Amino acid sequence: MKPNLKTILTSAILICTLALSVHGADTAIDTSGYRMERNGVNVTVDGWDYEGEVYKVNNTAYVGLREFACYADNSVVSWNEDSLTATVTTDSLTLSAVENRRSLDANGRILWCEFGVFRIDDALYVPLRQIAQAFGFDAVYIGSENRTYLTRHRGAIESGDTYYDEEELHWLSRIIHAESRGEPFLGKLAVGTVILNRVDAPQFPDTIYGVIFDNRNGTQFTPTANGTIYQTPGEDSVMAAKICLEDTRLSDEILYFLNRRIASSFWIVENCRFVMEIGGHSFYAP
Repeated sequence: MKPNLKTILTSAILICTLALSVHGADTAIDTSGYRMERNGVNVTVDGWDYEGEVYKVNNTAYVGLREFACYADNSVVSWNEDSLTATVTTDSLTLSAVENRRSLDANGRILWCEFGVFRIDDALYVPLRQIAQAFGFDAVYIGSENRTYLTRHRGAIESGDTYYDEEELHWLSRIIHAESRGEPFLGKLAVGTVILNRVDAPQFPDTIYGVIFDNRNGTQFTPTANGTIYQTPGEDSVMAAKICLEDTRLSDEILYFLNRRIASSFWIVENCRFVMEIGGHSFYAP
C-alpha cells in the first residue's frame, strides 16, 4: 500500500488544510481523572502500521483528528474558532467534531464518544473507532496484541438521511424530549435506552411506536396521556435519539424509570432492581 508510510503521512498532513487554535477552551472536558497512555495502542490500517499518535484514554484508543483524516483520505480539514468545531470534508464524507462535545457528526450520523472530544498538546483528539467508522473502516481489537486492525471494506459512512428510519426517529426523539427535556444529556440517552431495550424484550411490543403507546397494563408513559408526546423535540433530544439508534445503550438491563419526587405509583421501586440514577430519574431492571 505505502512503501514509506511515515513520509507519505507527513506529506498528507502538510497538504491538508487545518487551522486548529492553540488556545484551550473555556469549558474544556476535565481529563484530569482520565487514564492516558501515549502510544498505548498499536494500530494497523489495511496491513500497514499507523504512525500517527495514538493514545489509550480509559482503555479507548484516541487519534489526532488531523493526522487520521489526512492519512485515511484526501481530506480538507478546517477550524471554526467561534464554535470550536473542526470540519473534515472528502468526496464522500462531511464530519464535524466539536471540542468538549461527546459525539461526532458524520454525514448526519451522530456517533457517541463516551470520553468526549478534547485537546492533547494543542491537537484535537477523537476516538479511533468512531472516526474509523466514519471513513468506512471496520475495526477489530486483538487484546493479546494490544492492536486495533482497521480494514476498509466500503466508502464513507452511510448518510443519516438514509440510515435513520424516519418514523423511529420521529417517535423516539419525542418521547425522549417529553420525558427528559429538563434532564442532562446522559439522562436523555438513558430514556432512549429504556425504549430500545423494551423493543428487544419479549414482554413488550417490538416497535418504538408500539412500546411508547403500549397500554396493555395501563399507560406506560405519561406523555402519551397528557399530550406532551406530540411536542416538537429539542436538538439535544434528536441527537440523543440518533445516538440510541446507532445501537448505543447505557445499559442492556434497564426497562423502567421514574422520578421519585413526582411518581404516583411505586410499583417499579417495590418490584424491580435499581441500576442507576441520572438527574431526576431512577432506572431499574426487572
